[in-house]
Amino acid sequence: MSARDTAPASPAGAATAYTLSNGQQVVLPPHDEFYAQFVARNRGLVPADEQERLRRATILVAGCGSIGGAVVEPLVRLGAEHLILAEPGDYDLHNLNRQAVRLQDLGRNKAEVFQERMRDINPYAEVEVDPRGIVAENVEALVARADLIVDGVDVTTRPPLWSKYALHERAQRRGIPVVSGYDVAGLQLLRIYDYRQPGVRVLDGNVRPDGPELREPMAFLRRVIPIGAVPLEIIDELRQQLHGARDGFPQIVYTANLFGVVALQATLDLLSGRTVRRQVIVDVPTLLRPRAARLRVAAARLYGLYHLNNEFRRALRGSREPEELPHAAGGP
Repeated sequence: MSARDTAPASPAGAATAYTLSNGQQVVLPPHDEFYAQFVARNRGLVPADEQERLRRATILVAGCGSIGGAVVEPLVRLGAEHLILAEPGDYDLHNLNRQAVRLQDLGRNKAEVFQERMRDINPYAEVEVDPRGIVAENVEALVARADLIVDGVDVTTRPPLWSKYALHERAQRRGIPVVSGYDVAGLQLLRIYDYRQPGVRVLDGNVRPDGPELREPMAFLRRVIPIGAVPLEIIDELRQQLHGARDGFPQIVYTANLFGVVALQATLDLLSGRTVRRQVIVDVPTLLRPRAARLRVAAARLYGLYHLNNEFRRALRGSREPEELPHAAGGP
């Protein structure tokens, strides 16, 4: 259902009465006039042809948690008017530290909350929701409708791993670019899979459909996250997870929000047909450290990774395919 389904029909070019989520009624200018004013401050920074491409593009946001949720509102504010939000999960109390959720949203589907909120920003925008998320029954149809996909499918639990692979497999088959993100402590890893380019394999060939990476989150992360994206702050957590002492991955708000920042420029570039880097890493703590502290942390990080890698190798000893963690997954 689109935002305009909640407003009375108006003749083309006429003002539109609209009821906000708080019950207040507003009268909006006709759609094109509203949009021109809505994006007026983008002028000079977003060329008119790129603004129009963004406006007309259908963008599938798969997963509306920390990563996908960081891009929905910025996309709408930048001028996107055709979004499909696929998300099966409801908001929980532990999401409050980093996701765009209020107390009154707890227990509600994340995509449906975004749909309601985006209507209060641009009622003309068409924001469709599929509360099943990415499943076998809908992945083909959803991907077929998209001009660009934002991959925010969770990788911290087992069930969504197949969904992520299926999403990329269909996108690769149809030549649709995918923007993915991984928040690792204070570091944001942006991965771009431009499946329009010949020879680009599903997830760059780093995930095998019959491999353990589609059964275990840690195995998946070993395959897609390069060594350069494992900061010091997460090493002890990974060690604890390896030995079963912890469950779930810690995440922080500023890292998740970074995805929205970088992914929007990537979206404009990809929709305009420009070639972009396959990988972008933004490590906030490292950016803020003075040189001497950077050197100390870098040394501690290498030491920690060396011992963590040995622990992984011991844990994997005796398995059919022992691997080091993590290996480089494509260059910048």
